[in-house]
Amino acid sequence: NKVYSAAIAKTQKIWTAYLDSIMKVGQMQILRRQITNELNYSCRFDSKHLAAALENLNKAILADIEAHYQNPTLPYPKEDNTLLYEITAYLEAAGIHNPLNKIYITTKRLPYFPTVNFLFLISQFPKLQYSRNLGNV
Repeated sequence: NKVYSAAIAKTQKIWTAYLDSIMKVGQMQILRRQITNELNYSCRFDSKHLAAALENLNKAILADIEAHYQNPTLPYPKEDNTLLYEITAYLEAAGIHNPLNKIYITTKRLPYFPTVNFLFLISQFPKLQYSRNLGNV
């Protein structure tokens, strides 16, 4: 009985630490998204022509890259071409990107990690509340 209660207490400590880590990452993701939205709004307000030019250039480059993958005989930007790196810096500065798609670090695949995250998420659902004023959880 003592061993069982000690194991439960240890598991609760691990889940609490895991929850704290997940919450910090989630808060950082929300901040990154808000900063991007503010940059995008400011760019559109201060210089709508620059924002439109960046968006059109980005769409054109993406269309060319997509066309290359559909027909490999079409040209693709060379690795020594700095266009993609430079346009990325401008797009990020103007807030014309999705910060949640950016990968900063990579790790090895952990076995059963998706299953553990799923079980953790299910265990936390009862603690969530919908706030009509904020429009989010």
